[in-house]
Amino acid sequence: MTPRVCGVAMLLLFVSAAVFGQCSTKIDPPRKSTIGVPGERVCCSLGAQSGIDPKNLSGHVYGNQAQYFAQTAGRLGGEPDGYIYTSGAGLVDIGHVRDNADLVFYVWTQLAVDAQHVVYVNDQAAVPTIPADKDQLLGLAGAIVFINSWAHELKTWGETDLLSDLHTGMKTQDFSAFSPEDMSSNIVGIQVATQAIKAGGTTEKAFSEEVDAFLPAIMVQLGALSPADTDKVLSAVQFDPLGGITNLTAKWWMYDHISPGDVFVRLLRRNFDGAPWKSPLAPQTDPPAWMSTSRFTPYYSQFLYFVNDKADVDATEVPKTTAYALAKGFTSLEWGQTLAQGLAPDAVENDLVGGSGPCLTTKDRKVITSGQFSNVKINVDPGGSLDVIWSFSHATDFIRSAFVNPKIGGNTDMDGPVLYSAPPAAALQK
Repeated sequence: MTPRVCGVAMLLLFVSAAVFGQCSTKIDPPRKSTIGVPGERVCCSLGAQSGIDPKNLSGHVYGNQAQYFAQTAGRLGGEPDGYIYTSGAGLVDIGHVRDNADLVFYVWTQLAVDAQHVVYVNDQAAVPTIPADKDQLLGLAGAIVFINSWAHELKTWGETDLLSDLHTGMKTQDFSAFSPEDMSSNIVGIQVATQAIKAGGTTEKAFSEEVDAFLPAIMVQLGALSPADTDKVLSAVQFDPLGGITNLTAKWWMYDHISPGDVFVRLLRRNFDGAPWKSPLAPQTDPPAWMSTSRFTPYYSQFLYFVNDKADVDATEVPKTTAYALAKGFTSLEWGQTLAQGLAPDAVENDLVGGSGPCLTTKDRKVITSGQFSNVKINVDPGGSLDVIWSFSHATDFIRSAFVNPKIGGNTDMDGPVLYSAPPAAALQK
């Protein structure tokens, strides 16, 4: 699904040292640009969208917003959105690609044009020092956007509850959180934007034109398949509980016939690290070097990212998807309660001088200048939970370990891609 992040409070507002004390290091000038936060494309969900033509991807519009039912047809406002399977990057969600490309342009503009040290991506990232080198600055923008996309997966983790979500503003999406193709598709979008900006896409119009040029070229580089072959992959990774097969190897999703809130989709496997997943029945080639999440690592020390809109990461339970898949009936999905945790936080919100904006510190009030943090709801006793601030990696590793723990989630071997040998390139044509 499309990245959705909501932010209302400020992590580090570099406005006045008198107000924020040692948490403030810069005073931001007024913005020069007028571009706003890009819109959100409602795309895609396994089982809802189909393959689209990798040779017909023109029509990109910065910030385009799309409605779900229009997107199922693959196009809105001239923009084709849907799935393309590639031998190098696996399944690519073009809606994710477009959204993350737009976010890179938005973040880059705030840094390069507006000289902002508080960078908005709905959440906020605090950037103490803006790189002077153009390539470094663009790399930093990409890293911030990747972290923003990781934040979305964490914030949408949990049992989908549409009524509760409408009331609380939270957006739990069990049909999408850490979907196998999400984070790797985000990286493709970051790469598209990186090349588009380098080629001169520094205005909204020019950026959209450059995306139209580079998106099809990158699909060729990644080894894009035809729409028909993409649909074959989508079918190959679907598990049919009524098909007489009980082996869940290489099965990523299934229809959930009694859960309209989850758009009738149940994820079986979860991609927690952003590596591209491949189907064992499709052509496979090595991904390009830029597909690795390690490209962002050198920039993590250059900014602080805090999900502080109180949309907690729900680390209190995990879905028992293996048992659900093998039940072969119209049964409800069970959830396992995660282990009780102590209250040791990785960071603390701390207003050092009584100002109106929060900052992050260690327990001994030392200011934290970089890293990625979020409020996390954790079990502390049976039936109870409290919030602490954990790093993204801490929260993700905790959820991952509970998901595959036989005593909690019971989803043995359902985290990560399966081991397989690459078949001949003609396998899909048979």
